[in-house]
Amino acid sequence: MSTSQIPGERVRILADEFLAIPATPYQQRSLGAALALFLDTATKTALHRAELVSKSALSRLLNEYTWDTAQGWTVLQHAQWDALLSAARRRHRPLLRLSVDLTSIEKKGSTLPFVRVYNEVHGIHLVVLFAEYGAVKVPVGYRVYKGKGTATPATLARELLRTVPDRIRRRFRIRVLADSGFEAAAFLDEVRQLGFEFVVGVRSTRKTLHPGEVTVADCPHGGYVELKNWPYDTLVLGRVDRGDRVFHAVSSELLEGDEVVAEGKARWNEESFFKEGKHQFGLAQFALRTALGLDRWVLLVFLAWTLAILHREMGMTLEACAALALMTVMPGVYLNRLLRTFSKNEEFLRQHGYSLRYARCNS
Repeated sequence: MSTSQIPGERVRILADEFLAIPATPYQQRSLGAALALFLDTATKTALHRAELVSKSALSRLLNEYTWDTAQGWTVLQHAQWDALLSAARRRHRPLLRLSVDLTSIEKKGSTLPFVRVYNEVHGIHLVVLFAEYGAVKVPVGYRVYKGKGTATPATLARELLRTVPDRIRRRFRIRVLADSGFEAAAFLDEVRQLGFEFVVGVRSTRKTLHPGEVTVADCPHGGYVELKNWPYDTLVLGRVDRGDRVFHAVSSELLEGDEVVAEGKARWNEESFFKEGKHQFGLAQFALRTALGLDRWVLLVFLAWTLAILHREMGMTLEACAALALMTVMPGVYLNRLLRTFSKNEEFLRQHGYSLRYARCNS
């Protein structure tokens, strides 16, 4: 993707490449209708609300048809990494933040795939890798936590970090942000071996060897610590009081204590994605009964979010960006809504002396 492309061109190219993946025009039309559904942040994401195709057609598209989902992920992630590279052009070794966190989609019953109880939440639990540089803030991968006896969230996060392309590692300094759910020594080892920096939350009871065999709760804000079970580097401790709780984080870089806290707050960009992804882009509305359906549903959520972000300009809300992206990539859907609005208000317009006529011009 050229660095000279304007946002609308990027959005159109990504959408066109993605929508061309299914082999048949029928499936391509259904996929376009599905994407329009996820870009419509003003209404609940439910298959029966789709325009131009039926609910059963979308169900078959997401659960049964054999279009190449892996290619869809490749197309999306390639465009996401390209957008990050484009945003950082002419910068010397810019800092890319990668956040990893777990979000739970609360669900009742047990007919949906991968429903488990974790942290007292009954639902589907996703570990998400989120990338941020400048205005480009996008989810670039996920894994499903499948419950006790399977790979832990920290292990899944390690897998996600290994998917970062070499061209991104060469171009950026990479700093990994995570909360105390990912403080395990194995996770810190993985980050270190990949050559990334980190700012990771730790429990107040985490033991240290420096400034003595104490817990991080006994160490000063901005002080140097050495974790008892992770002897590789001296870390900087940041602590922040929030009412009756104190939160701690450690940095692999020699930052000031307040800088450690500020970096920890940057992780809230991913929390914002979780909130908006669930309530506006349909992540929480998942109700398909197959693992393939879940993967395709998450893919469409990530794609819709990315298209909105790539169309974002200063002062625009995410909802406005999604609406603009919808007009750009699916003009037929927007036109259908516009014509339907005219039809519904025809009598009202006539009562006020207006008569509207429209025709398609082929040029």
